[in-house]
Amino acid sequence: MPQFDPANFLPQIAWLAVIFAVLYFAVVRPTLPKVGRVIDEREGRVASDLDAAESAKGEADAIRTRYDDGMAAAREAAQAEVVTARADAGRGIESRMKELAAVLDGQAADAAARLAITRDAARATLAATTTALTGEAIARLTGMNVPADEIEAALAAQK
Repeated sequence: MPQFDPANFLPQIAWLAVIFAVLYFAVVRPTLPKVGRVIDEREGRVASDLDAAESAKGEADAIRTRYDDGMAAAREAAQAEVVTARADAGRGIESRMKELAAVLDGQAADAAARLAITRDAARATLAATTTALTGEAIARLTGMNVPADEIEAALAAQK
């Protein structure tokens, strides 16, 4: 093989240097700055995108914090409203219970008074009926007429 002949090494190295120089100056030198600009542009775009993402994350965190604070405030306000409503309802129920207790106490007092009047009337009627029945029983059994005041005195002595 001629390429392995040591006499041909010098011309081969010369042609290698010439082809390398042509390729370097014809292809690499014109395209390398363009590739560098593209890489720099991409790095700049990535950096600006990262900055925008960081900024958006900060804004999102701020919005989330405001949202959480708003929800906490709304929750506290709602709980305060519930407590107030319960207290108002409790006071309303308490006042209504007092009114009902007063009405029921009045009705109980009226019923007790009517019961006392009815009881006294029943006792009076019972006493008169007992006296009359005792007088009739004595009259039928013995044939004697005993006056009502004597029968009442005798019944009173029995108690």
